Amino acid sequence: MTSVSPFRLFCIFPHPDDESFLMGGTIASITQTGKGDVALYTLTRGERTRNAAEQNLSPVEVAEIRSAEVLEASEILGISSHFQGDYPDGGLRDYDPRDIEKDLAEKIRAVNPHVLCTFDVQGGSVHPDHITLHHVVKRVFVDLREQLPALQRLCFCVLPKKKIMSWPRAVLGVDDDRIHAVLDVAPWRDIEERAVHAHRSVRRDVEENNFDNWMLWEEEYFSFYRETPQSVASSLFDGLHP
Repeated sequence: MTSVSPFRLFCIFPHPDDESFLMGGTIASITQTGKGDVALYTLTRGERTRNAAEQNLSPVEVAEIRSAEVLEASEILGISSHFQGDYPDGGLRDYDPRDIEKDLAEKIRAVNPHVLCTFDVQGGSVHPDHITLHHVVKRVFVDLREQLPALQRLCFCVLPKKKIMSWPRAVLGVDDDRIHAVLDVAPWRDIEERAVHAHRSVRRDVEENNFDNWMLWEEEYFSFYRETPQSVASSLFDGLHP
């Protein structure tokens, strides 16, 4: 008899590597324990990475490499379904948001998740793709949660402000009262590390921007949209019905 995972998480990010850098431990903690299935939509192929020039690669070559890397990382993390988009890296803000909304709605209906996850409103590094996607995903969630009984939560990957104040790069964090879930991902750090390093073409980003080893912290942090839990959750599925 085949067991059915009780919950489904759908991660929606603009670039290859977002899934591993932001929440690789969380994804592994779900897939490796049978707590749920995880799907991923990567909207661009990351062809405009700053690492392309030093490797003497064209945007087309970078896109091919990074598309393969996110598939490898997805397999390492145990992601069951991966959708690869063809939006231009850095160009989401120039699209009619209604077109992206329609695309996302089709993917969400196909996955029928209990939880969606994407960037918070600040986009972490204030990348325009991150911020654009935050708003579009939120808009689609508001529409679809009234139509899809399974869909119950929208969560955002966040960094605690107090943990990043000393970082040399300008990255935006949130206050503690905006952190609604703190997940212990220490047991899955080896899997997360393998996923992070599967993105070999952006190794420079890992080496130069992994301040305080944040990509492999023992905890990962999330905010919930329009929820105020009575206590900090230890799972993205806390309080939901399967």
